[in-house]
Amino acid sequence: MKFRARMIEALSMKNLAVIASTISKLAKRCVLRMNTVHFSLMVCDENSSPKQILFWCILKTAQFFSDFIIKGISDENEIFLELPPDMLATSLSALKSTNSNVRCVKIRLTDKTTPCMTIEIELTTEYGMKRSYVHDIPVNLIPVTSWSDYSDPPVKDYSVSVELCQFKKIKMVLERFKKLGPYVSISITPDDLLCTTISASTVTVTTIFQNSRVCYKKENEGEQKVRVDVKRLCQLLSCEQLMPRQTTLHFFENKMIHFDLNCDNFNLHFYLLTVEE
Repeated sequence: MKFRARMIEALSMKNLAVIASTISKLAKRCVLRMNTVHFSLMVCDENSSPKQILFWCILKTAQFFSDFIIKGISDENEIFLELPPDMLATSLSALKSTNSNVRCVKIRLTDKTTPCMTIEIELTTEYGMKRSYVHDIPVNLIPVTSWSDYSDPPVKDYSVSVELCQFKKIKMVLERFKKLGPYVSISITPDDLLCTTISASTVTVTTIFQNSRVCYKKENEGEQKVRVDVKRLCQLLSCEQLMPRQTTLHFFENKMIHFDLNCDNFNLHFYLLTVEE
């Protein structure tokens, strides 16, 4: 089993750092699934059986990395690892700045007493000299018998799908809602308008986003509404700085919402189940 990769494109480096930072706010452990085509990071609800995927990011290796070599233990050359996202985010924090003097990032799987994901960042100083620093992140190799727990989420027959044209504004509204209460209701009205509602002891606030466009709706489908943890939702929406080309929100039978962020070289998905009142 071996893996090594190299990144030289500044935007790809920054995006990976932002993704790692987002994941570090959601969980203490995340799963990295790699093969010759995809480099995927996911967060699961460990209390559910089978495991419920909460966050799933798929990077296209050919477009994200300048070099990518992997030799896995299956016919598809797959490797599954578990690692601490806070250490990954800390290791990549220098990549967030667009004015960074980083030349390249090398990532490889190493054996240093325990298996590690070694990240080496090469920089150029103002005097033209080269220097580098290395982070070793301990990882757990996931056995083949457990790989099915981390398979791709099934494609659901969604009730309504809406394209979010005001993603940043939605996040700003929810950040304010967070101060009023723990849960927010997100709904699609019969008039195909996206709205968010939060209720406190003294006030109920509803915001309607008129520019969001319903792009799919089941025939004879009524109003869709879910109630979710507003703090968790704001943590997930912090990835808006990735500037997705298109963001779609899917509703599934008033039970779940699925955010689908389509960026140039990767896709990001996160799922939230409704919380009963």
